[in-house]
Amino acid sequence: MSSFILGPVSVEVLDGEHSIAVVPPSQWHGDRQARPAHAVLANLKADDGLRAQVSLVRWDDDSDEISLGFAELLAGPSDYERLEDAGTISPKLVDDKLVARIRALRYGKAGRATGAAVEWAQISEWAGGDAQALLADLGATRTGAYGVLLPSATRFKTEPAIEVPIADPAALFAVYALTRVVPIMTGYGKESVEGPNA
Repeated sequence: MSSFILGPVSVEVLDGEHSIAVVPPSQWHGDRQARPAHAVLANLKADDGLRAQVSLVRWDDDSDEISLGFAELLAGPSDYERLEDAGTISPKLVDDKLVARIRALRYGKAGRATGAAVEWAQISEWAGGDAQALLADLGATRTGAYGVLLPSATRFKTEPAIEVPIADPAALFAVYALTRVVPIMTGYGKESVEGPNA
């Protein structure tokens, strides 16, 4: 088990993989059938009372589909319920590494947080220091532009990205905490601050 603190969020990555059955994101609008998979789990806790579990899932059907997303909200302000249907990270499997484009949840005019482009400077602000160095300390093998880390990318080539070993994805859980939990907690993108998380 590894654990670390990122500003107001603590992350505890549990040892091993857990057998689960869950619907892959590619089937959310398809057959919606749960499929056998293996997941690495992490517990998240935040200063505002958040207690949640997120999972990095790889399906057993030999597909390359991998998803890091919200598994269960155990406690905390209702704003975090948005993680149930927003904020999934879909890394690409490249040999024994995972490459993920980094976006952040941002509140829009409709008052709902959705994925939006983000810069390293903003991620570093949420991290309380150099985010790329922090992610390297947590095991990221590379950080930089998506088009550099995944040369086959045809879109979003200049957006931030991370590469982690599939056997040690702690830094990917850190990205989730920094770009999903912290933006909800701080009301990132809201025009006026209101509510318990903003």
